[in-house]
Amino acid sequence: MYRSMLFLHWKQIRLALIPLAMAAFGLPLLVIEGLGTPPGMESSSLEAYSFMFGAQEWLWMFPVLAGAVGITLALSAWNWDHQLKHVYALSLPITRWEYTQAKFLAGAALALFPALVLWLGAHLASASLSLPTGLNAYPNELGLRFALAVLISYAMFSAMAAGTVRTTMIVVSVLVAFVVFGTMAGEILGTRYAWFAQNNLVESFVLWLAEAPGPFEVFTGSWALIDV
Repeated sequence: MYRSMLFLHWKQIRLALIPLAMAAFGLPLLVIEGLGTPPGMESSSLEAYSFMFGAQEWLWMFPVLAGAVGITLALSAWNWDHQLKHVYALSLPITRWEYTQAKFLAGAALALFPALVLWLGAHLASASLSLPTGLNAYPNELGLRFALAVLISYAMFSAMAAGTVRTTMIVVSVLVAFVVFGTMAGEILGTRYAWFAQNNLVESFVLWLAEAPGPFEVFTGSWALIDV
């Protein structure tokens, strides 16, 4: 069953996944474009500060690309189920959770493909220049962070895509309601309690999710290929 899910998912997504993988391979090379000198050449006159400043320009695209890969995998995983009204899944001699597990693991395996390609691109980029003293390249860490970001994005949106449009609208409505009423509740409680007066309830929750040890810290942390 898993092999069938993997083949069907690959057939469904290959035309979108291959360009995303090519972008993942080229992004580390884009980050180091125009920086440093080829290996073996003198680079002592190159200041580390200017080197680091030039390498920051494209870093925001790593989490964006990881999110795009995860969302694409999630939506494509359940696309044919929604089109066929889930008839195919119901006709199989397995339980619903076994079917969902096989489908999810197939998408997770495909998520490793662009992560592996980015890891190769990061190693190629690291090997193509000589770094100033005090700076180091971290292609392995970058590849691992990208893989984790893709898997988190895929898991979150896969859970939403597995349900109906009605379920998705309920989830989105709950989030919007939390933002609106959470802000209002924070203002009301701020008149009575000092903590709510000094801290925004919604902002604190978002920061808890986006900063360590929150589940989405992988997106907001350091994506530097080159660092001290």
